[in-house]
Amino acid sequence: MALYGFLLNDNENLHIKPSGNSKPFFEKKMNEGVLGGNFTSQMPNDKFFFEKDGISIAFDGINLTENIKMAEDFIKAYQTSGITFISELKGIFSGFIFDSNNQKLHLFNDHLSTKNIYYYHSKKGFAFASALQTLSHCFKQNKITYNLNHDAVYMMALYGFILDNQTYINEINILPYGSILTYDLKNEQINITSYFDFDNTTKPISYDVAIDIIEKKLTESIAKNWDKNSQYSHSFFTLLSGGMDARVNALIAKELGYKNIHSLTFGQSDSQDIKYAELIAQKEGFKHQTFNLDGGDYLYKDIYNNYIVPTDGMIFYNTISHLKYTLQELDLKPFSVVHSGQIGDLLFGSFSKSGYDIVKNKANIGYTGFVKPAHLLNKIKSLPRILKKYQEKGYEIYAYEERVIHATLFGDKSISHFIETISPFYDRELIEFCISLPKEYKKNQMIYFDWLKKYHPQVLNYPWDKIQMKPNRKWKIKYGKIFKRYYNGAKKYFHWHYDSMNPYGIWLEKNKQILLELNRIFKEEMEKKLLPDEIKKDLNQIYHDDIFEYRNKFAVITALLAIKLHFEK
Repeated sequence: MALYGFLLNDNENLHIKPSGNSKPFFEKKMNEGVLGGNFTSQMPNDKFFFEKDGISIAFDGINLTENIKMAEDFIKAYQTSGITFISELKGIFSGFIFDSNNQKLHLFNDHLSTKNIYYYHSKKGFAFASALQTLSHCFKQNKITYNLNHDAVYMMALYGFILDNQTYINEINILPYGSILTYDLKNEQINITSYFDFDNTTKPISYDVAIDIIEKKLTESIAKNWDKNSQYSHSFFTLLSGGMDARVNALIAKELGYKNIHSLTFGQSDSQDIKYAELIAQKEGFKHQTFNLDGGDYLYKDIYNNYIVPTDGMIFYNTISHLKYTLQELDLKPFSVVHSGQIGDLLFGSFSKSGYDIVKNKANIGYTGFVKPAHLLNKIKSLPRILKKYQEKGYEIYAYEERVIHATLFGDKSISHFIETISPFYDRELIEFCISLPKEYKKNQMIYFDWLKKYHPQVLNYPWDKIQMKPNRKWKIKYGKIFKRYYNGAKKYFHWHYDSMNPYGIWLEKNKQILLELNRIFKEEMEKKLLPDEIKKDLNQIYHDDIFEYRNKFAVITALLAIKLHFEK
């Protein structure tokens, strides 16, 4: 759950408070400082601290590597190949290796940065943690100066997440995905190397061969994930909805022979998501549970502790709250991992757009959907540089590097302190292959459905919430999505009842308590915040604008409570 290290000049009197209430699972104190961490009780072979021959290693995640399995395997791989062996690891992870022989500390993460590592480097030394609040709380306790990142505040308030490996603190950044950071204790310098990069170079391949490769890679990924589950529990727990990706994972797993599958869906009780998930579970013989969120009461229940603290306030909280609230209410002891279909749509074309002008559309690229006071985007000083990069790389790469890594995956991170989440669509080789496919193959996600039609037609026997029909004909997929988008969009525009597993707009209009609580927090935090007048004025404008589903209000509240978490005593 949490790793940390403080190698600062004044270590003797350093006060350290890891995130959460649990005591450190391990803590290694040295002349140079302290390294520590705590883990969840599940999956002990995938979460460990181990020392041998002057080398200390901490690993947190789900290791799917075939030839590096146990803690001693990691030590041997490091002694044989050096820190570059990290590029061979598969799964979701982060960790560190401290080599006392060479006086070097190595930090590493996976290709999606599913587990963040925040780091600080200055003349005072070096510090890192997997929770931003571990650093900010330590800095407050020890009177280490740090400053509010104004760009991050505007990003959160306008986009609903923070781009570009930035945080709320100017002096602290996030380790980029697929990276190894080496801190040399002798010269107090850091070096960051990348072992993975999203390459959008299209590679020639026939359509039929591409489908065959997808079958091989995706079924292998599903088997790896569910086999890992089997090492700890023979009960399987999967999310299920009216969407395609979770059902693909669950139904193919069943086809591969995995049994005793428990499924869960949550949301508005009359939504197609709930109805279709229940239909699938009933027909497939899953042990299913539906958790109704009618009325949206969970949106105002202890927002700070329930949703801001677990994510460091790095994603506007309403997008992760339904998952976090639901799972924390359930008994998950029989299960070792939550299986999901996260980011499957991205792999097969949902963000594959030719000639997309990201600069021109900069008001529409956030998690909020669109920005109404678009002129305020000019307040984000780093935005032109970021947009220029993705104008060159393309919208699909933006989706991976920014939306997924700095937004979507915070759903997993919000529950990682009590259970892990994994998706077969996280597989690095599968992602690389899908990115390299010609864009025309991914138009309307047709290669996704053609693959299913050829190899797993049973998956297409159930309605898909995006078209409210079985996705077994091309015309249904193409025109069904268009009809659903505009039909539901018109309902949302005129404030009529619309179909959604989380109809925030309807909930906030009918459940007055939600808006009352948001307004209370806004007033209270704005009155006591020592923010520049310009930022206060802009946050006030953003909060009071009329944005669909009140996304602006959720985003501003998240920013204000995050400032409270990281800057107030």
